[in-house]
Amino acid sequence: MIALPILLSIVALCFKLCSAANCGCATQPLHVRKGAGLHYGLEGTMAIGQCVTVHSDRHTANGYTWVHINYNGKSGYVAINWLSIHPCANSGHINTQLQLHGCPHITTRAEWGARHPAYTIGHMPGPAKYIFIHHSVTAPCTTPSACKAEVKQFQNYHMDGHKWPDIGYSFVIGEDGHVYEGRGWDTIGAHTYGYNSVGLGICIIGNYMERIPNNAALNKIKQLITCGVQNGKINSNYILRGHQDMPNNPTACPGKKLEDLIHTWPHF
Repeated sequence: MIALPILLSIVALCFKLCSAANCGCATQPLHVRKGAGLHYGLEGTMAIGQCVTVHSDRHTANGYTWVHINYNGKSGYVAINWLSIHPCANSGHINTQLQLHGCPHITTRAEWGARHPAYTIGHMPGPAKYIFIHHSVTAPCTTPSACKAEVKQFQNYHMDGHKWPDIGYSFVIGEDGHVYEGRGWDTIGAHTYGYNSVGLGICIIGNYMERIPNNAALNKIKQLITCGVQNGKINSNYILRGHQDMPNNPTACPGKKLEDLIHTWPHF
């Protein structure tokens, strides 16, 4: 027979592990309340892509279903409508199926010296509906060492300047003809306001207001998109757009010449 204190400890541990089985990631800025309902005060606000531990209990109030979460070590409640729930990961970035069949080789985060994300970021809810093309408006790079240094600068700027949890782009491509892993295929990015959870953001290093990228970079964009479709990471009926084409994104990105070029590509 198990002693009562031991039995209680086992029950408590089981409850803790079961409760921590799922994580929820915000699909838009999401208020965390101290109770299940709009009349409760705010505990804080989850950023887009920020993930928390989700408990099993649910409550209905004010026309919403509220889920119980662990927010910064405190108990909180959020409306489930804007929470993507999935099994918890072991780290802030999962390099899952990065090198897909038929894809160009992708330089991993470890290979270019990425920092670890500031916190766990949510997963894409399904295959990407959109592909967004960006340019970095920085000097071009034509060697792996120079391009790796540029990608590291992008991550530092996004994390330290914007206070984002990681580099915003899904992938970065240089005129060295290499693809660099950003947040990858499966992690929600921070590249196109209002569309991050439904699209992948591909940034080409350089300024393309007055010229187009070289063939080495252009071919890698096309190969990356094709292999993403073939492997189920991108919807077969995807929509291709430049950053500037989407509402509430006032920008000249990806540059006039590159924008004009992608207008001639399939799915634009």
